[in-house]
Amino acid sequence: MGIYTQKFVRMFLICIIAFGLACSDTKADVAAKTKKDNAKQDYIARVNGVEIAQADFDRQFNLIKKRYSSMGMPLNDEKLKEFKKNILDGLIEQELLLQDSQAQGIQVGPEEIQTELDNFKKQFKDKSDFTKKISEMNYTEDMVKNQIKRTKTIRKLVDEKVMPTITISDETLKSYYDSHPKEFKVPERIRASHILVKVDAKATDAEKADARKKIEGIKSKLDNGEDFAKLASENSDCPSSKKGGDLGSFSRGQMVKPFEDAAFSLKPGEVSDIVETRFGYHIIKLAEKEDAKTLAYDDVKEKLKDKLTQEKLKEKMPKYIDSLKAKAKIEIKEDKEEKKVKEDSAKKEMKNDKDLAK
Repeated sequence: MGIYTQKFVRMFLICIIAFGLACSDTKADVAAKTKKDNAKQDYIARVNGVEIAQADFDRQFNLIKKRYSSMGMPLNDEKLKEFKKNILDGLIEQELLLQDSQAQGIQVGPEEIQTELDNFKKQFKDKSDFTKKISEMNYTEDMVKNQIKRTKTIRKLVDEKVMPTITISDETLKSYYDSHPKEFKVPERIRASHILVKVDAKATDAEKADARKKIEGIKSKLDNGEDFAKLASENSDCPSSKKGGDLGSFSRGQMVKPFEDAAFSLKPGEVSDIVETRFGYHIIKLAEKEDAKTLAYDDVKEKLKDKLTQEKLKEKMPKYIDSLKAKAKIEIKEDKEEKKVKEDSAKKEMKNDKDLAK
């Protein structure tokens, strides 16, 4: 499998939950039950005789509408039309790639599918959470497994037929590295812990005074040699208290300005004076400091090669799909809503013509 396979598959599967990507059957499955399904399912398009179910299209389209609506972003008619086109194009292209992979004898074993499914399930709290989430999207575990099979089959096609055509020379890598210096600069970073005594934005003067008195008492204990992590665990109002106040590593621009200025002015091991921010009163302890630096070419060479290969792949895939489209028979049914509008318009014109004739 190619270097992008796992990332590609996982991204695709995450999209199943996020947007409800459609899960059509394989070509062999369709051939086996075409007669049975024809009476039950309408289709939106045919690709070399294989139907893309209207239900698959509707599932994806409705989930996308629902997701945007939940974010307070209702879609206008123009945007909905654009989404419909993009969804259908995606389903057609997926079917073309799947058929091409099947024609070239590319297969995915059941153990590969199960491994990927097990990895996917790890993103959920437990089995019941997994089942609940996919059922909310009108999916079953078998449907998810089928999509894994389709996706990994297509990915194998890409790895075996497209990836070998992409080469990135050492000269290209070095030239990119030299001409994009900003991409390889790592800013100054520090690792710090803090103790926070929270003060509400609407706090009274008396409440602020109480908070100030509490933080001063903690500072006094620190000055007398008491353990910072222990005092943070016992007194800090920040969730980081569970880790002894440890905030991890961060660079400039990630914290509020007063906190940032105080933290970056410290030396490793030093403890700050009391620092006031909009969140309340803090005491900061610096653990580590890393100076800004530029990553060496040898340290980034492999990741850079991956990046440039991915960019080349994005350029090549549309051309590869276009070559499949050129040889394929693709039939798209007219959109039901658009068809109804046209029919209503035609009826209205006929009525007007009859009225004029009278």
